[in-house]
Amino acid sequence: MTKDMIGKILDATLEVVAREKISGTRMHLIAKEAKMSQSNLHYYYPTKNELLMSLMDQLQKRFSEKRIESVDLDNKSVDENIHGLFKEKKDDILNHRKVDYAQFDFWVQGTVNKEIKEKFQSSFNEWRHNIQQVLKGSKNYQNEDRNIQEMLPYIMVSLMMGASMQYLIDENQFDLKTYFEVAEKVMLSLLKD
Repeated sequence: MTKDMIGKILDATLEVVAREKISGTRMHLIAKEAKMSQSNLHYYYPTKNELLMSLMDQLQKRFSEKRIESVDLDNKSVDENIHGLFKEKKDDILNHRKVDYAQFDFWVQGTVNKEIKEKFQSSFNEWRHNIQQVLKGSKNYQNEDRNIQEMLPYIMVSLMMGASMQYLIDENQFDLKTYFEVAEKVMLSLLKD
């Protein structure tokens, strides 16, 4: 498989998933979006499920690469890294909506597709682990009750995904900038000595 062709197919798949949702995504729609024949698409990805798994892998790789840009445990403070995590999510919401739409749709599909669910769980486990690594840099976090330590990464993910959901459903009603400023203050207030 050539890297360029795979990229073209996965870009087309993201477009179709964002527009049609996974349940409405068909191989012929992806082939049309990628400007290739359906038989050529099946050469690279024999099944829709294989293609969706590959798209999930690409999205996870993208999230991991963005996180490396947003978080630097060695050279940034906990406050700066928390800001980076929220900034990363805000950027996705504002500038990469298709990714957020696909992420929500994969969540829905994960309720009926075990393979998608496991991949989605793995992605969220990695996200929470990255957040926990940031939080561990705070002395106050280290002094917190174990239940609080375990739950804070879940809460932070919920704050970010909640922002996506609310903004994408009604961006004229939801003040994303203020939301993230408040969310960041809430998290930082929990970590202050």
